[in-house]
Amino acid sequence: MKPTTTFPIALALLLSSPAALAAVHDVTVGNNFFSPNDLTIEVGDSVRWTNNSGFHDVTADDFSWMSETSSSFVYERTFNSVEEVLYHCTVHSSPGLNINNFMNGRIQVIESGGPAFVINPALSDAWFNPATGGQGFFIIVWEDIETVFLSWFTYDTERPPQDVTAHLGEPGHRWLTAQGGYSGDTATLNVSQTAGGVFDSPLPEPDPALLVGTMTITWTGCNAGLLSYELPSLSLSGDIPIERIVLDNVPACEAAQPTP
Repeated sequence: MKPTTTFPIALALLLSSPAALAAVHDVTVGNNFFSPNDLTIEVGDSVRWTNNSGFHDVTADDFSWMSETSSSFVYERTFNSVEEVLYHCTVHSSPGLNINNFMNGRIQVIESGGPAFVINPALSDAWFNPATGGQGFFIIVWEDIETVFLSWFTYDTERPPQDVTAHLGEPGHRWLTAQGGYSGDTATLNVSQTAGGVFDSPLPEPDPALLVGTMTITWTGCNAGLLSYELPSLSLSGDIPIERIVLDNVPACEAAQPTP
């Protein structure tokens, strides 16, 4: 009779499970910004910075580690202890979490299986993706009814010609609104498009809002989230990393998180 191998296999799976659960978090090094520049990760997770947008580097504020300084690199680092890590680009910034400089970043490393990020009213703010100018999001969190409201706007810096036809909304600018519930770190919203009407005038009334798709926002920190949208009627979908335009509400957001 062959000896059983159940125990060694089970032990191997048990020992390998923490590594299997480790995640890699991507940060884009852009034209003088990190996106996102504020992450919450778990012990054992890695962060991968990718730069294809100019002469930059990624350097810990205490200079304990650093990437190469070049116009194109991928740098990855694993964080194995609970800590707050501050970093910066030595070419365009200096140590310290400078709220006016997006080439400063922060990583908050928490225990594996620790408390998830919790959506709270201090997330109410103006949000954007630094890589895509000309658009942004106004987000409001109503905690008492566990609802998130969002307005998504885009605009052109120059008025398009009269004969231009837009895939969505008016050619020069367009707005979508979204609303829905949330739980933990994620909000799930229905997206609506409204047309018609005249600014600051009761008549003519705008057309009824048209449901055009869905959206989810998952926050990984008080200044970092991923917005994913599906607009089937317009054949549009995508993922947008978002962060705040200003960081004034970050301390209140952090104070509202569960105590580890």
